[in-house]
Amino acid sequence: MADGMAVSQLREGTPFRLRASGLAGTVGALIGAGGQGAAYHASIGGKPFVLKWYHPHVLEADTRLPGRIARAVERGSPDPRFLWPIDLVEVSGREGLGHLMALRPPRFRGLRDLIAAPPARIDPPLVVRARTCLSLAESFLHLHAKGLCYQDINFGAVFIEPSSGEICICDNDNVDVNGAPASVYGTKKFMAPEIVRGERMPDAGTDLYSMAVMFFYVLHAWHPLEGRAEYEVALMDAEEEMRLYGTQPRFMFDPADASNGPVAGFHDAIVRRWRSLSEGVRRLFVQAFTAGLRPGPAGRVIETQWRAALARMADSILACPACGYEHALDAEDADPDPRRFACVACGAEVPLPPRLLLGRDAVVLCQGAQLHAHHLDPARPFVYGEPLARVEAHPADPAVTGLRNLTADTWTSRLPDGTGAAVPPGRTIRLVDGLEVDFGRRRGTVAAGQSPTR
Repeated sequence: MADGMAVSQLREGTPFRLRASGLAGTVGALIGAGGQGAAYHASIGGKPFVLKWYHPHVLEADTRLPGRIARAVERGSPDPRFLWPIDLVEVSGREGLGHLMALRPPRFRGLRDLIAAPPARIDPPLVVRARTCLSLAESFLHLHAKGLCYQDINFGAVFIEPSSGEICICDNDNVDVNGAPASVYGTKKFMAPEIVRGERMPDAGTDLYSMAVMFFYVLHAWHPLEGRAEYEVALMDAEEEMRLYGTQPRFMFDPADASNGPVAGFHDAIVRRWRSLSEGVRRLFVQAFTAGLRPGPAGRVIETQWRAALARMADSILACPACGYEHALDAEDADPDPRRFACVACGAEVPLPPRLLLGRDAVVLCQGAQLHAHHLDPARPFVYGEPLARVEAHPADPAVTGLRNLTADTWTSRLPDGTGAAVPPGRTIRLVDGLEVDFGRRRGTVAAGQSPTR
C-alpha cells in the first residue's frame, strides 16, 4: 500500500486545472499523506490553497466520492467554518482526482490536542471550550438544515483557535445528502451505539450522538461512557469495545444507574469538571447519553438545544479566587440565593461578582469578561467575533471594576439616584448595583455581586 501511495503522489511544481472554473494552478510542497490521499500546498494566481489528491484505491473503493465532491462544489459551503471543497482538480496526463480547499490558518490547533500528552496538550479556559462547542453546534445545525449528513464527526476533523474557541472543520469529502448510502461508518468511540452494533449506517441522527460525544470530550477531555466499566477492563479487545460502546453503553453520570459511575481516585478530575458545569448543560448530557443511547430522534439532543445551553453557560463562568478553578453558574437564576458556595476543586469560598442582566439573560462580569454582538444586538444572536465591551479593573484600585466601551457608538447610563452620563467610545463606566446602560439596541442592568448556592 505504501508503494501505491507513493506512485499516486504529485510532484512539486506539477500544473493542474480546476474543472468548473478552468483556472490553472501549481502543486506545492507536500503537507502530509494518509489513508485517503495526500494534501499539498497549492497556488492559483499567487494565492495559497490546499489540494487534496486521492489515492487510486480510494476512488476505486468509493465510487460515489467524485459525485459527492462535485455536488458539494455546486451547492457551496453550508457555513463558513467548514473548509469546503472549492472545485475539483485534474492533472493533465494523469488518472485520478483531487479537490481544492482554503488553507487552514496556522493559528488553529487540532482538537485532538485537548487530550494529547504534554507538552503538546492545549488547555483553553472553560469559556473557550464552551464557545468551541457552541460553534460546532451552529456549524452542524447549518449543515443538517441543508439536508446533509457529515457521517464521521471526530477529533481529526476539527481544529480550534485556543484563545477564542474559533473553529474550522475539515475532511468534508464524506458529507452527503442525509439518507444517501454512507461512505464510512465513522470513527471509533464517536459512532452511535446502533452503528457500532452494525444495525445502521450514519445519518443526521447519528451525527447528533457523535456531536454530543465531541462536546463531552471538549469540556472534560474524557469519553462519556468510560467509567467504572472501562476502568475494570483487563484487556481492551474488540469484544470489550463492542460491550462498552455498542451493546451495553452506560453514561458515567447516569442519575438512574451508577453501575458505570466514576471511580474515586481515578476519575476525580472528570467529576470536578462535571460538577462545575451549569445545570442546563449537565441536563442535556444526561439526555444525550441515556435516552440518546437509543436510535431515533426522541432522545438525541438537537443543535439548538445545545446552542442555547452553551451560550448561557459561557456567560456564567467565574474562577475560584483561591485556586483559579473555573465554575459555571446557572444564568437562569435572576435572583440568586445569597448563601455561599464552595469551589469544587479546593473548597474555598467563591463569591459572585456583579452580573449584567439583559432581559432573561445574564452575564457574569468578572475582570476580563467580554460582551459581544450576541449580548448587545438582539438581531445577531450567537455572534461573537470582536468584543464590544470588556470588564477592566481600575488601575489604582483593583477592587473597583468598570465596563469599557469598545464600540464606535456612545452608550447612555443611569445610576439608581437618577443621574445619567454618556459613555463615549473608549471610555469606561464604573460597575455599581442598579446601574442601567443603554447599549443602543439593548438595555442592561448591573446586579451587585452575591454568593449563590451551588
